[in-house]
Amino acid sequence: MVTDQPKETTMIRLTTCLLFCSLHLNGFAQPELKGSPSELRHFLHPNDKIVTLSAKAEEKAYSDRAIISLVITSEDTQLSTSIANNSAIRETISQQLVSAGINPDYIKSSTFSTSPQYGWFGKKPDSYKVVNRMAVTITEESQLNTIAGVADSKEEVEFSDIAFEHSQKDAFKSKVKQLAVEKVMKQKALYESSLGITLTPVSFRDNRLWIKGSQGAQMLKEVVVTATKRSRSYNESTADFAHAVAPKSVEASFDEIIYSAEIFVDFSAKTQ
Repeated sequence: MVTDQPKETTMIRLTTCLLFCSLHLNGFAQPELKGSPSELRHFLHPNDKIVTLSAKAEEKAYSDRAIISLVITSEDTQLSTSIANNSAIRETISQQLVSAGINPDYIKSSTFSTSPQYGWFGKKPDSYKVVNRMAVTITEESQLNTIAGVADSKEEVEFSDIAFEHSQKDAFKSKVKQLAVEKVMKQKALYESSLGITLTPVSFRDNRLWIKGSQGAQMLKEVVVTATKRSRSYNESTADFAHAVAPKSVEASFDEIIYSAEIFVDFSAKTQ
């Protein structure tokens, strides 16, 4: 019997191709869901309801130290003399501050900068100006008055800035977060008892944390710095001027700080 060899070969190839395509499509098939009707219903339509409770907390504190910035400027026709004069002024200031009870470790000097001062037509500098910055950390208001007096008594010294710090910052951050969480948990207990539900925490967000000075603290900072600069023009005592115009309600610890936190907690709600 004679067979049609080309036709038979074609059929074999076609069958092999269909089998290969079938296996290839099965590899991309979606996973099959198995289970009882109630299990499938729970998978497609979860019974858990998510509710979010939030609370804010606020706590006031007072900074226990301040960093005073002083700028010392000296000028002379000789660079070496200008540098030496600047160093001598800073040494005198340091001695005065140490005598007033300020820890020597709290008195820091930055690296000086110098800029030549040229005349109208000269290529050689007429003089050299040297500028250095001192940072003094204080813990008492009397020390602030001492520094203000030093700045007022020397033309080369300028009271530049004051920055307040609170050494217990991390502790107060944790405290306001804890207070906010406690408020959320009180809400949880209230809703559970009133509505007959069970709330189970599943996630939370606590990225809203603020630290800011109160309005009185900002006023004090402006008074201290502004009073120092104005006293140069009117030959008044910096300490007396600051004391005269400072708000009477300002605490001796310089600065009031307000810590605020807001917590969001997601709960899974179920009927009891």
